[in-house]
Amino acid sequence: MLLIIISALVTIILFPQLVFANKMKYKNFKVCSNDKINHDIKIPLDNAIALVQRSELYDPGYKYNIILCHNTFYNKIDDILLGIGPAARARLNNVIIKVRIDPTDNLAFATFHKECKINLAYLLAHEMIHCLQAKKYGIMKFNPFRHPEFWKLEGYPEYISRKTQLSSKDHSLANEIERYSNLESKATDIWILLEEGGCEAPNYYYKGRLMIEYLMDIKHMSYDQILKDSVSETTIFKEMIKWKDSTKTKMVIDSVQ
Repeated sequence: MLLIIISALVTIILFPQLVFANKMKYKNFKVCSNDKINHDIKIPLDNAIALVQRSELYDPGYKYNIILCHNTFYNKIDDILLGIGPAARARLNNVIIKVRIDPTDNLAFATFHKECKINLAYLLAHEMIHCLQAKKYGIMKFNPFRHPEFWKLEGYPEYISRKTQLSSKDHSLANEIERYSNLESKATDIWILLEEGGCEAPNYYYKGRLMIEYLMDIKHMSYDQILKDSVSETTIFKEMIKWKDSTKTKMVIDSVQ
């Protein structure tokens, strides 16, 4: 009997689409929910896939299950087995959205650590990249129990999901590094403020994104090269700070000439 229960739980966790009443197919997505599905979710899905297409991991034939499980029995099982925490998880080809969402306004409402608003398209894209990490490099190398260093694991999905913002003419990596350094120096725990919606995240999300951005946009490394690179996080971060300082100095010199 115990074996049957365990097998049932594993099946539900890995194939959650089986236990949701309502389903909507849209392009490369199957949206699953016990509530009526708001078709406005198509816009955040389109925006999310447009972000993911910028990744070297992008696979145009890959199919995603979007599991909307806020206030469901499945969500409670997920919390018990894997712990209460994130607004979303990625598992196999499943993007599991654990919090309330408003597709019309492109928002997800995180509650872990503190209540805040997250851009829904960003959240979807971040978790979709996690799905593609496991597909490209194998579930044995990308799973909750075995994975690369956190800055490599989370920094890359953050980098891709915020690519529109990072491509803006107003964006400055040097200024962002300085902002992070100022926030990190004042922090009393691991939580650090992100730039929108009042959300805080573990600092390795922000730090990791900055390091990935530096390695990819300044040093022109691929994600594959970053994963294989054995240079330590500390060494790369110090190098990035040195680059930031020289860049800021040059900006000051150019402004007075």
